[in-house]
Order: sequence, then structure tokens, then C-alpha cells
Amino acid sequence: MRLGLLYLLFSALCGLSYAGGIRGKISTKSGQPLPYAGIAVKGTSNGTMANAEGDYEFTLPAGTYEINFQFLGFKSLTKAVTVTSDFVELNVTLEEQALNLNEATVGKTKEDPAYSIMRRAIAKARFHQLQLRGYTAKVYARSTALPTKIPYLLEKRLKKEGIQEGKAFINESVAEIKYRRPNSYSQRIVSTRNSLDNSIPSPNDYILASLYSPEIAGTISPLSPKAFSYYKFEYEGYFEEQGQIVNKIRVVPKAYGEGVFKGSLFILEDRWAIHSYDLQTTTSGLDISAKQLFTPIQNVWIPVNQQFRLTGSYLGFAGEFKYLVSLTYQKLDVDPGLKEDIVINDHKKAPEKEVAGSTKNLNNLIKEQKEFSTKNFRKLTRQYEKEQKKEKKTAINDDRLVRSDSIVIDSMANKRDTTYWQALRPIPLTRSEISSYQMQDSIKVVKDSAGVRKRPDSLYFKPMHILTGNTYALGNRNTFYFKSPIWAISYNTVEGNSVNLITEWTKRWGRSSYLSVRPLVRYSFGRKRVYGNVETNIGNNKWNLFLTGGEMAAQINNENPIPPLPNSMAARFFDRNFMKLYQKQFGKVEFSLKNIADVVTLNAGVEFEHRKELFNQESARPIFFWNKYSYTSNRPDNKELANTGFPIHNATILDLTATIRPWRRYLIRNGEKRYLRSKGPSFIVNYKSGLAFAGDVDYSLLQGTIRQNLSLGPRSNLEYFVNGGGFLSKNQMYFPDFRHFMGNEFFFQYAYPPDQFRMLPYYQYSTASPFFQAHATFSTQRFVITRIEALRTTGISETLQLHYLSVPTIRNYSEIVYGIDDILRVLRLEAVAQFQGTKFQGMGWRFGTSIRIGR
Repeated sequence: MRLGLLYLLFSALCGLSYAGGIRGKISTKSGQPLPYAGIAVKGTSNGTMANAEGDYEFTLPAGTYEINFQFLGFKSLTKAVTVTSDFVELNVTLEEQALNLNEATVGKTKEDPAYSIMRRAIAKARFHQLQLRGYTAKVYARSTALPTKIPYLLEKRLKKEGIQEGKAFINESVAEIKYRRPNSYSQRIVSTRNSLDNSIPSPNDYILASLYSPEIAGTISPLSPKAFSYYKFEYEGYFEEQGQIVNKIRVVPKAYGEGVFKGSLFILEDRWAIHSYDLQTTTSGLDISAKQLFTPIQNVWIPVNQQFRLTGSYLGFAGEFKYLVSLTYQKLDVDPGLKEDIVINDHKKAPEKEVAGSTKNLNNLIKEQKEFSTKNFRKLTRQYEKEQKKEKKTAINDDRLVRSDSIVIDSMANKRDTTYWQALRPIPLTRSEISSYQMQDSIKVVKDSAGVRKRPDSLYFKPMHILTGNTYALGNRNTFYFKSPIWAISYNTVEGNSVNLITEWTKRWGRSSYLSVRPLVRYSFGRKRVYGNVETNIGNNKWNLFLTGGEMAAQINNENPIPPLPNSMAARFFDRNFMKLYQKQFGKVEFSLKNIADVVTLNAGVEFEHRKELFNQESARPIFFWNKYSYTSNRPDNKELANTGFPIHNATILDLTATIRPWRRYLIRNGEKRYLRSKGPSFIVNYKSGLAFAGDVDYSLLQGTIRQNLSLGPRSNLEYFVNGGGFLSKNQMYFPDFRHFMGNEFFFQYAYPPDQFRMLPYYQYSTASPFFQAHATFSTQRFVITRIEALRTTGISETLQLHYLSVPTIRNYSEIVYGIDDILRVLRLEAVAQFQGTKFQGMGWRFGTSIRIGR
């Protein structure tokens, strides 16, 4: 179940009054420690894990127990022990697990036995998830981070906070979990402790999923119905444990990289359930290793402990993160109709049988019929699941709800003392973890003795903020943002050098209400004048009111296709001025109603502009002169309009937009809806009109858009954007009122929106006539160079793109693009071919980054 990797627990939690138990070391015959070996009371989920050094400590009330010791690849060992009021020293040596081999043949051809095992395990995967109708559990989790490389510039600063190379820092938590099928979770955080002031990264997407699910954090499970498209399986043998035959299956991805696992999967014979697994995957260049042990409770094998290990480097940092989870189930509600006393036949080895009474409920069929084929059983399980969902939807009357969660943090969660944790902690600390706590305590003592309290950067101004900018937490959910003017300097041929001073104050209250005020002051050195604007937002997750006004030099295309940084580079160093500006004194009000019936958003806005044409500064000069290029007029060239200049005039624009997401779904967390990315397309209808009675422009424009971001499986994604429309009337228009497109003429760009062309001139094909454009981007990690595993595992991906435009002045303009994304995790390189109809127009290169620069 999501069980599989659910949350984080331990059972010795239950009794702080326990005074005795067992402790010792788990090792191999040669004396090597077995890190994170499992220890459990036989037949229960009451257990713990050894630490990274093989040491364990298991608190138990007085009594006699059978203790089971487990480690992947080694024979499990059961020992009887009597616990009194003191701890019993019990050191354990585990032997390596020898595998027995069987040979299987099918007809005249041989097939690896792993495939028959996996077909049956896949057929029963969802069945095993559905077996538990609910449970309560306690979870202990520990994260340990070990930095192995820290950038030199940050080394001294981080050392003051207790972070340095080779020194571990840890986070511990205890939680209580409740689950009800199919999608209701509640969590209460009982206690947390860490050796820093904030938590370290954890692989939560993997922990909150189950290997029985088709996907885990976008990674195809070996038990997914689609598994045979992504994996090969190899049978490595079997062994016996607790009266069960356990098959070891080697999981071999057809192309290793993001979105697939590799490693070992252990499957129980006849049950076709998971016994344990040891799998690895990669994401964004980080390697992730996951191990998990299951144990039988009430005749259902469920996970009791797991471990994750993340290794890799990013932007000069390198290190290792370990995450341990120990679970103890207190109440299990097993579906009595979904029992294990059935036989699953491989449909490729036995004749397919029609299931008698296939319209019956699955649990009724199990009572009447004890033998199913893999295909039939999967169909019946899906049918049963649909019936359960229908019952749930009928009860809550909402078919868009995916999951319901609640998370409550105990008021004492971060106030427990060291004594509490010593009694509570089920997994002993290692020497480095003890050292981490001691070091952090020493740092705190030094600061306290010096009368210095920790002052977060988010509270106090520091001179370096003039360079970096900062967001200050003012208390009571108030924040103040300051952007460094150094990063707000830009250059264009109309304003010359200019600098922005941007600040923003935000107040939040309730669950989602907010108020923000964002003033911007801009000084143009070329025009020798100050202007700016003020933006105000107020609203919540249901509505928003946006007010803005002031005076600015604005791009003629109000979608701002030319970011300031690329334009500054082009104008200063390459003798190209792409940004075309006009002056506007303006006021705007916009109101939005969001998530109407969960699928509709409505926007209505009115903007008044006093417009004035601007011209290049006579003093505008590049740093380098190029024979091939020179500055062009601030009056754009256009195929449809011979003169794009305009007189001083007023314009009042009404803008109405409706966005519809019919396939949208959501989850509920602590009573608040959180919307998920829609799997289906979104439909957008926009109407824009120049109001003649309130200005000098008089036109109306109607356009529609369809867009979707479609997952095609691991490592593959298709995003498309289709837009078209025309002017219903155009009694009086000026060039800023034309329908402009997101062009690009410079080799460097960042954060491309989905409707941006790569080589289309910015304003040459702007139109007051009917238009149609289409954009599609297919991204994958298995195309040409990403077929090479060494490149693929660095996190790079390849894209194929098509961009198309049709307006009266250019029919059937298109671009075909091949790109490589996430080079060194931040860079992008693209080759662009231009066509007009079927006629090749030329090639170009584009270089950039997907990271948005600035705010």
C-alpha cells in the first residue's frame, strides 16, 4: 500500500516505562557489522533496526520472546530470549543466504522463470494494496546528512552553523499515522529533534508510495502493469524463510536512468507478495538506493522498516543522505473478503478460463472460486477497486477528490529533552551522530555564553543584502522583500542604463488569505527621469483583486517576450536592440474568481493607458561595434503595417478570460483543497475590446487556446499549446493593439514559455487579421545521445519541438527544434531549423537556461 513506503515509525515508542530489553551487535561471520539490519518480535510488527555500525537496542517489557533478525542477502535468524528488568546482551552473527536454483521450461522454448513469477506478482499487486482497509501505526524516522564537499565561498559561514565536510547532522521524528482505504491519511507529529535549526532533505515522494503502485515519484515500479515494457527480469534462485519460499528476482531496466529501478526484488511463492527489495534509481543526477523489509501480520505481509540513501552533487555541494524508517502497526483492519487462499495461474502457462459470474464482487468470487488466471485476476481487482471508489464517492459526493490528509504537530513536538529521546529512540545513534548533537550543543553554549542569540538572515539587515537582496520575516506572518538594485540594472536604447528599486510587503492570515503591496521605482539615466508603479494584490484561494498604476516604459507586446538580461547583453555587446518600448501612464484593475466548481476560473480586467511613442537615445552606443549589425529604430518593422508609429492617445481596454480544466482533481490537506496538475487539456477563451467611449481605440478581439502537459511515461513528456482567433471589429487601432507573438532573435534566452518561437522576429508578423499558432514540445531521456547511459544518468534530456504560425503576411511559418536540456543541470542548447511552407529558410542556435533569473 502506500503503506509500502509510508511514513516513519517505531514501536518502542509505546512504552517509555520499559526498563529492560535486548541490545548488542549484528555482524557477519568475519566480524563485519550489518548496518540497518531488522530486529522484530516474531509474528508482530514490534521491532527496530540496527544503526549504521550494526549496533541495536530494543526495549521490551519483561517476558519471553522469539526475536527475528533479518538482513538482505543473509539467512534470517530467530532466537528465544527472556527479558527481565535489565537489558540482555545479545550479539548475533548472520550467515550469507545461499540460493537454490530451479529450471523451468515452457513447451519447446525456454523462458526465464522470473517472468512467470513476475506476471503473477503483477496480477496480485493491487490486491495486496487493497487487503488493508485501514491501520494505525507509530513511526520513527531518522535523516542523516554527511556533506563531503562544500563550496569554498560558503565553507566558513556554514561552519559557524555546525555544517562542515565530514561531519554528520541529523533529524529525528516520531509520528502517529492513521489510514482508511482508499485515500484517507492523518498524521500527528509527536516529537522532532535535529542537530541544526532546520530539517535536511528527505525522499518523501518515495516514502509516501508503495512498490505495489504502478509508479513511485514518476518511477515505474517493477510491479506495474507496464513493467515488461521497461524491464527485463532474471531468476537468481530461492531460499526458505519462516516456512515460505522466497524467490530472488533481478530487476534489469531496458535503459537505466530516471524513471526506472534496478536491483533485486524478493517475491513470496504462492502469495506473490513482496518479501523485501533492494532497488536503485537516479533523479537529477542523484543516485537513490531503497531497501525495505516486510513481515507477516494477521496473515498479510506488510512493510516494517525501510532505508534510503541519496548520493550525488549539485552546484558545488556533494554529500550523502540516509533516511531510516521503522514502523509499528497497532491496529490492522484486514479486508476479510480478500484472503490469500487462492491460486493465481500464469495465463501464458495455463489455458485461460472464463471466470464464473464475473459480474460478482471480487470477495464473493474468492469465496466461490479459488483459482484465477493472471489476466482475469487483474480485471477482477480493477473492478473491485472501482466499486470501492464508487462507494467512497457516493459517501462524500465528490469524484474529483484524490486523497484526504491531515497533519497535526503536537505543541511539545520540538521541546522534548535529551532524556526523553534516550528512552524513546529505537535505533541507537552512531558515533558520528552523537558527535553531531554534541557539536551543535557546543555551538549553542558558545553563543549563549557570549550573549548571542541566533539571528536568522530572514530577520535582520546585513550589508551583503545590498548585493544579494533578501526576504525578511517580520513576524505575525508579515514578510518584506528587497531586491538588490545591482541585479536590477539593465540597458536598452530608449532608456540607456536604468536601475530598479523593488520591494514587496506581504501579509498573510487564515488559511490562504493574503495582501501584498509591491512598489517599483525606476531611474533612467538616458532619459534622466524617475518613474515607477505600485501593484497591490488581495485575495485568497477563491478570489483575487489586483490593482496597479503608475508610469512606465513598457514593451509594445505586453506579454514581454524580451527579458531585460538578454536584451542588455544584445544591446551592449552585440549591437542589437530588440526591446521596443512605448511610454504609458496607466491604471488597471483586475478581478479573478478561482476554482469555480473546481474547474473554472474567470478573470475580468479594465486598463486605462495614456500612450506616447518613444525613440532611441541619440547617445545610445554599444560597447563593441559589429559590421553585420547596428541599432534599429524603436519603431518596429511590420509586414502588415507600413508605419508602426502612433500619435499620443488614450486607450481603455476591457479584458475577459475564462479558463476551464474539466479533468482537474485535488487532494485535501488539513481541510484545505490543493489542486493537482490536470491530466487533461485546459481550454481558455479570451475577449479583448478597446472601449471607444472611454478612449481613442475601438476594436474587439476573440481568441481561444487549448494547452496540455501530457505525461507519456517515465522520462517522456509532451506539452502542446494551440491558439487562434481574429478581430471581430477594428474601427480604430494602433500598433500596440495588434496581436503580437512571442518571438525571439537573440541566441541567449531563459525560461521559455510554451508559446515562444525560437527564431521568429518579434514584431514583423504582428497582425490585426485572423491568426493561428501551434507549439509542441516532446521531451525524453531516451532518444539519441540519451541512449548512452553515462549521459542519461547525469539528468540531461532531449527535446523535439515544433512551432507553427499562420497569419496573412506569412502562411505556414514553422520551426523544427532539437534541444538538449539540463546540461550540468542548468543549461540548454538548441538547434533550430526555419521553414516557410516546405522551403528551408535557415539554421540557428539557441543557448540558455531553464532557471528563471531574478524576481
